[in-house]
Amino acid sequence: MRTTTTALLATCVMLAACGKSDKDQPATRVTDTKTVVATPPVTPTPTPVPAAPLAISDTDRLIPADAAMLAHVDIRRLASSPLWAANRSLMDADPEVKKQLTALAACNIAFDGLRTLDIGVAGDGMNFAIVATGTGIGKPENLRCLHDRDGKKDWTIDQAGPEGRARLVADNGEALAHPIDDDTISFVSKSWDPAVLGLIAGKGTSVRDGMLKDVLAQADQSKPVWFAGNLPPQLTALATAAPGMHSMSGLKSVAGSLDLSTGLGLVLALGMDNPDRARATLAEVQKQFAGVKPAAALLGIPSTAVDKVSFAAKDAAVTVTASLTMDELAAMSSKLRGASAPSGPMGTVPPPIDQGKTP
Repeated sequence: MRTTTTALLATCVMLAACGKSDKDQPATRVTDTKTVVATPPVTPTPTPVPAAPLAISDTDRLIPADAAMLAHVDIRRLASSPLWAANRSLMDADPEVKKQLTALAACNIAFDGLRTLDIGVAGDGMNFAIVATGTGIGKPENLRCLHDRDGKKDWTIDQAGPEGRARLVADNGEALAHPIDDDTISFVSKSWDPAVLGLIAGKGTSVRDGMLKDVLAQADQSKPVWFAGNLPPQLTALATAAPGMHSMSGLKSVAGSLDLSTGLGLVLALGMDNPDRARATLAEVQKQFAGVKPAAALLGIPSTAVDKVSFAAKDAAVTVTASLTMDELAAMSSKLRGASAPSGPMGTVPPPIDQGKTP
């Protein structure tokens, strides 16, 4: 889906950080407890009750239990990070980004109101469920506005959602989207749609109690970006193919987080099949790192950053920790720009070598 789920969600991930964060909306509804006395009592006409807004921490409950990977992005914290501030100009200079920003702003989906993104993917990479939250992102009138502004019209809006609510349809029905409330929308592949509809209705099992239940505990979910997933055999085979990394054949899962408070910090947990394999993998990883460490300077990686890389094993997991300050990132960027600068005057191509021919 190029201009709907793909375009809107890619914008949410990469561009939503353009503005400052708005304040949290209430996660629960306040109920009026006053008692009204009337004679005779009047029975009000029943009216449909809209779904309560999802609490920020609850958004991944709409990801099915079959998800083999789950990733979370706190867009507001990403937007306030120094790393984003240093690179925002790259997004601002992109014409397609400007087009998306203009369309979303015109349809009352402000980037400074976008909040979180949760992405769940099946082990085969085919099925997905994505939950996005932000001010106005689930309002049907805003979505219709986006549809009207989209010249390609490769997606539609109908009323075939739960209880006759709005639903987005794209990719010839292979991808769907369900507005949950004014500030929440769920995008889902066709095969996972029944499971997501069940979760919207409060039925079924979410990713929190599914196959990732134990792996999720290895990710630091207090960070603005975190992820957890079970690895398919194909990826494990790739890891094992590295010289001296035979013990990686026991790799079962990966979990990690990014700390953006002072630069870029990474904590990565490699889940092995047993503690003995974890200890063997730790020894091999440390040996491999020691071998490539001297080459770090050639790649522009400051020695201060290299010295902060650490490895540890606990139970059946190997943990890798690394971090870069903003100054270290700037030094790396400067080094890479210098290495890619043209060597000829004014970037010209040197003349061909004279091979002995007479002019």
